[in-house]
Amino acid sequence: MEYSPFTTWLLNHGLSSQTLELLIAIAILATIVSFARYLFGTKSYGVYAPIILAIAYSYTGLKYGLVITAVVIATSLLSYSMLKKIRMHYITRIAINYCILTISLILFFVLINRFVLTLDNLQNIPPLAMISIAALGDFFTKQYVKKSLKASMLIVFSTIAISTIGWYVITRDVISTYFSNNLWIIPVLILANIAVGQFKGLRVKDFFRFRSITGSKENA
Repeated sequence: MEYSPFTTWLLNHGLSSQTLELLIAIAILATIVSFARYLFGTKSYGVYAPIILAIAYSYTGLKYGLVITAVVIATSLLSYSMLKKIRMHYITRIAINYCILTISLILFFVLINRFVLTLDNLQNIPPLAMISIAALGDFFTKQYVKKSLKASMLIVFSTIAISTIGWYVITRDVISTYFSNNLWIIPVLILANIAVGQFKGLRVKDFFRFRSITGSKENA
């Protein structure tokens, strides 16, 4: 890849190309989360979780990332359902959930190795990426304690959807190359987020919600 003079200067003064790409990805992903929340009304586990998930998916591949995410969510749901009847401190409950999650992922890898199931390259998944996905269990459990199962599942699916969109964007070579050679776009993202942060109009979600209300009144 050929870089612009300014990007080349940065790479020659202590910044690696991989670090630069990751930092650019963080800025892009944070902006996607911001736009999804305030323009479309899509909730997620804050900004951190979608960023970590999208970056993890870029290392695992979307198929493997989504499968591991499903295992993490299913295990966390089952773990909390079993432990909620036992009185204990919150952090202890989370620690037990991670212990059960560890066992589940070990069994998952063994079963995949035994039966293949079209997931024959799991051994090549970077451990840190898998750990990042496993951290989603903590976010899910915290939300599940406060909300109903339906609300918790809606937020986790929204988080995964935003992360998937983010994964698609940051894994496009044309986007990565363009941002790397045009770092002035990052201040533009700041301005875009300032504009979104002051937006007070209806979100896309609100249009659908109010349209259903209007439709029900017209049919009454």
